[in-house]
Amino acid sequence: MMEKALAYAISAALVGFGLLIFFAGLSSSSPALWTIVALVPITIGIVSAFGPV
Repeated sequence: MMEKALAYAISAALVGFGLLIFFAGLSSSSPALWTIVALVPITIGIVSAFGPV
């Protein structure tokens, strides 16, 4: 039970980190690049949260 909660917490942290990169990148000189960079941790967090156990 605790391992599953920790796994979801790590997944949520990855998605949160990706969102942080996304919103910080919107005010940068190349927002398209930072949007693509932000998709990496967001995708990894979502796949790890809903992927096979």
